[in-house]
Amino acid sequence: MASLSKRLEIRESSLPAYLVFSQSLASIAPLSSTAAYLTATLLLAGTSSGIASILGVLMYSLWVYVGYQLSRFFPSEGGTYTFSRHMYPERVATILGWMYWGSYMFYLISTSTYATGVLLPLLGAPISIDRLMEVVLPSAIVLLMITGIRPPLYYSLVTSLVEIAVIVVLGITVIAHRGLSLVPLTPSAGLSQVLSGAMATSFSIAGGGAAFFLGKEARGKGKTVSKSYLLAFLLASGAIVFSSIYLVTAGGSTQGVENLANTGFPGLTVANQYMGESFASAMLLLTVNSLIGSLIAAYVALSRLTFSLLRTDLPKSTLIVGSLFLGINGVIAGLGNLVQWYQYFFLGSLTALFITHASLSLGLPKIRNKLALSLLKSFPGILSALLMMVGLYSIYLEVGEELVVGILACIVLVMVGVIQGLISRRGEGKSNIS
Repeated sequence: MASLSKRLEIRESSLPAYLVFSQSLASIAPLSSTAAYLTATLLLAGTSSGIASILGVLMYSLWVYVGYQLSRFFPSEGGTYTFSRHMYPERVATILGWMYWGSYMFYLISTSTYATGVLLPLLGAPISIDRLMEVVLPSAIVLLMITGIRPPLYYSLVTSLVEIAVIVVLGITVIAHRGLSLVPLTPSAGLSQVLSGAMATSFSIAGGGAAFFLGKEARGKGKTVSKSYLLAFLLASGAIVFSSIYLVTAGGSTQGVENLANTGFPGLTVANQYMGESFASAMLLLTVNSLIGSLIAAYVALSRLTFSLLRTDLPKSTLIVGSLFLGINGVIAGLGNLVQWYQYFFLGSLTALFITHASLSLGLPKIRNKLALSLLKSFPGILSALLMMVGLYSIYLEVGEELVVGILACIVLVMVGVIQGLISRRGEGKSNIS
């Protein structure tokens, strides 16, 4: 246990900038994002997916501005929870902290379940193997995490950069064959469909904030974290917009794009068609690697958020996260219907993430003096919150009652935050009496 504690301890100013960048880029996971969430954009926005993806990036860039400012001034291992403590009373900050915690935990579960329930069948794995892998994959991630933070981040850096290269090569090949087309940038879907597609794109580039939780460990502290976060966002969002454009170009028509989206992995279909089976197989394996890198980055962030919320040591936080990850995935494996569970946890993660992002965005004007921002420069926070709420409503219009799953998950997380706040107040009261 002593050796585990040494490997997992938080070492101040120990991580170079490229590993902080790795954490941010890997958590976005460009290749698996195009597989999972860009597929949703295509289903929702159709041939207008190019417009939807650009709009999604612009919408999310407002939050990136907020996150950039906050991470620059408040570097810590608590990340978004620490940000909220500078804006709101402790009880509200604790609730927001647990909602962020839930978003990351649901992301771990939804992403791993996507890998086992959607990608494994595409690899030709027997139907019975998906339930086994639903437990094996989180087990492997937990074992990798207890080696310390550096080995996973080195692994993630290499795979993330290779992912970007694959996206660019495939896109150039498609455009070389089909020629430049204005179809992806031509409005054809309704406003609510485009907004829903934009929200799905926003979610695909939403993971970069996992670097916020390395504020204490990064060399250069907030300056390094904020710059790494911005660079990862620009690189990943460019790749994802490019992907949406060449996928619509490859589809060619409304029916063609719909057929691509219905495959569950349009990029793989296009790769097989334009680059051949060998490239498609390599792309599929890299997508699995991309998911693993994304899971690692989310786990790193979640263990540090747990450390801050529970005020315990990092080894214990890492094991708590691992136990829950394994336990919930084990239940899903027992129940079956992995694709349905992926959708539920995806909606839970999306709802919690954007509600809490909106809350922090609204808090930016409150602390603008601390950040040396003018009122005008804090306005993007208000606009960010507004657009996220509009986007969530448009998702509701598309998926209907299924979004209730996300809302119920948020209610549970709020209750956890309230309960912890009450326990903390009771503990403080007893200590004051004694």
